Amino acid sequence: MAGRGGKRRDPAGEESWRRTIRKRQRSGLSVRDFCRREGLKDWTLRWWRQELIRRDQEPSDNTRAEPTGASLAFLPVQVVDPEGVPPRPAPAIETLLPAGPTMRVHHGFDPRTLGDVLAVLEARPC
Repeated sequence: MAGRGGKRRDPAGEESWRRTIRKRQRSGLSVRDFCRREGLKDWTLRWWRQELIRRDQEPSDNTRAEPTGASLAFLPVQVVDPEGVPPRPAPAIETLLPAGPTMRVHHGFDPRTLGDVLAVLEARPC
């Protein structure tokens, strides 16, 4: 399908930007800091974020067509007791330190050990 300006869309490129935007959201960093870390221009990320929102709001070719009996189907559903589903582990905390190293701290860390590691890293000479 052609996008604005008559250009054909690149589904792989669009999906790549969607992944990048989700990665930025999970990072907890500002757009500027994330783009600096990833080597991206912040205006490009902002443009793609707005463009993908716009694209998600426009009707797709599938919704314009009248549904046919051949395209309708029932899909199997499995009902799961929420009490029986194991909880998801908490995501790791990722910290980008000013001197450059990145630290990932997983659920269940020892706060005292983390404090000791941070003290050592902060005391390093530049």
